Amino acid sequence: MNLKKAENASERAFKSIKEMIFNYQLIPGQNIDYIQLAEKLKMSKTPIINGLHRLEEEEFVVSIPNRGFFVKEIDIKEVIELFEIREALEMLVLEGTIKNQNPEMLDQLEEAMIAHREYPYDVITRKRQLLDMNFHLKNAEIAGNMNLFKMLNNVFERIYLRYRSELLAPKRAVVTKKEHQIIFDAIKDKNTGLAKRTMRIHVKGAMIANIQGIEQAMKGFQNI
Repeated sequence: MNLKKAENASERAFKSIKEMIFNYQLIPGQNIDYIQLAEKLKMSKTPIINGLHRLEEEEFVVSIPNRGFFVKEIDIKEVIELFEIREALEMLVLEGTIKNQNPEMLDQLEEAMIAHREYPYDVITRKRQLLDMNFHLKNAEIAGNMNLFKMLNNVFERIYLRYRSELLAPKRAVVTKKEHQIIFDAIKDKNTGLAKRTMRIHVKGAMIANIQGIEQAMKGFQNI
């Protein structure tokens, strides 16, 4: 295999494994068997290991000596840091969205909001998380700043790819739907103040829910 083919194989392995984490085929905390991955993805072990090391550099995977690779779990300190960044980015997004919005864009944003709202179960699943993420990224898309879009997408990935969705209380889904509606209506009415106030409440509520989930999981682990 020449160098270019090796790089392409490693890139495909990286993207495939990341997609498996994104789709919850590999969950936070899970040991990653690279031999099984090689068989599943029909690749040799070398590009799989290269892909895992790249995911480790991006902090989606961690390698533990004599134990192997694991999907990296998020801790409370990082939750706080990521949500602080997310809040700042969301404020910039709203300014651009309100400035650039038009009827067609609002229809697309409303579709994203409805898709999340009409998800049939009031529980937090990876699918619901992805629908929530899509609503916020659609906002960023309308804002028209692709670098801002990429940064917000990266923050969402770092939260959602490494957080166990089952740790979030079901009531968060209900609150999220209501807050999405208020944010959407404020954007439509070009009410920047209300949109930003609600978004801050929304992001802080999500951060608190994430922290509470981690704390509950830690208590459960200590009681075993």
